[in-house]
Amino acid sequence: MVASRVVSKGAPAVRKLAATASPFWPKAYLEYAYYVQLFYAIMGGAIGLSTGGVGAGLLGLLAGLCLFQMGPYWILIARAIALPLACGLSFAAVQVLAHGESLFGGSVRNIFAWMIGLVIAHYVALRAGFLNRCAIAHVLLGMMTLPYLKLVGDTAYMRARLGGGISIANPNDLGAYFGFCAVYLVLLGLETRRLWMRAMAFSGAVGCMLVVGLTVSRAPLLAAACSVLFAFRRVLNRGFLPLLGLLVLAWFAYGFGLFDSAADMYQRRGLEETGRFVVWPLAIRRFLESPLVGVGVSGMATPLPGSHTLVTPHNGFVYFALTSGIVPLLFFTAYWVQLIRTVFTRRGSWGGDAPFLAPLLVYAFMLTNYLNEAWMFSWMVAIFATIRVGGVLFDIERTENAIARRDLYDVPFGGRAVAPRTLWSR
Repeated sequence: MVASRVVSKGAPAVRKLAATASPFWPKAYLEYAYYVQLFYAIMGGAIGLSTGGVGAGLLGLLAGLCLFQMGPYWILIARAIALPLACGLSFAAVQVLAHGESLFGGSVRNIFAWMIGLVIAHYVALRAGFLNRCAIAHVLLGMMTLPYLKLVGDTAYMRARLGGGISIANPNDLGAYFGFCAVYLVLLGLETRRLWMRAMAFSGAVGCMLVVGLTVSRAPLLAAACSVLFAFRRVLNRGFLPLLGLLVLAWFAYGFGLFDSAADMYQRRGLEETGRFVVWPLAIRRFLESPLVGVGVSGMATPLPGSHTLVTPHNGFVYFALTSGIVPLLFFTAYWVQLIRTVFTRRGSWGGDAPFLAPLLVYAFMLTNYLNEAWMFSWMVAIFATIRVGGVLFDIERTENAIARRDLYDVPFGGRAVAPRTLWSR
């Protein structure tokens, strides 16, 4: 029945039939409630609503609605997030049991919020087009933060950050956020066939890169450049006009001097050593001294040789290794291997989001190797959710097609072919 109808039709057919055949498919209001929660998480402090446990309450309420709605789809979601949940739970257990951290302390509380966010994002990611809508929501939220943008530092070296209690106020977090927006808008401009949308997307990307430049944060700039270059492999196979349009727009922006100030700040910062490359070998050495449980979140800052400066790892993999030992690190590494395998195999080319996934995953991976907890960012969770849900749906569709073909063609002599019931029709 349903299985025989989705044979060889791929992701759009599976999602469309599932949405109409199953009462447990995610409803639109859950996705939009997710965006409301993102708005509160980012802008709550700026609008004076960041009080008490309101954010945790909203997150818990939304998770409860998703769990109530998903029904048998919890199996699909569990398959998609098994590794990150194991990583988060083992991290929390090590912090509480081995290092005496509070169950409601900052890092442990944040890891639980991250796991709850994974459940929500993976469920609403079942809806076709989630990644694009979520990325546009992040772009709009980024525009809302611009009135709070300010430059801090002395006159010789100033960096942009946000005021007003916004959660992405730190220059590095701000640069990573707008770098994601820029990469997505470039990909949107390259993929769309509407000229007006391409012009708007490229213009927005230039504006986002201007903000990244003002933060004088080097990793988002490098990661965005690598991601866009990676995306060009598809464009050059189809034609040169989208690339030419982007280059012309960037040339005009440069000609009008929009990036002069940012370029000057980057030139002054140059190859300044902030301690990251020095601290990584030291942090790894500390991990090897306590490989089973690490040193705990409270003790992860490592002193640099010859100074009293304490530097945190600024690397997601080193962060897990140093703070909680080998078990969470293995789960975290396995999760990334799973994501990479999904994107760079047939699973990654199965759905309508395929042109966006590989470049965005490249950007996310590079940022994960630059910041301690970049993997907690909402935009990165959306990328993970789209990739993993697409991979699981691909496996289900392939299995259902195999069953359908077997029942339709490998029937006993004189028998009657009947397609089986599928996950969607139960």
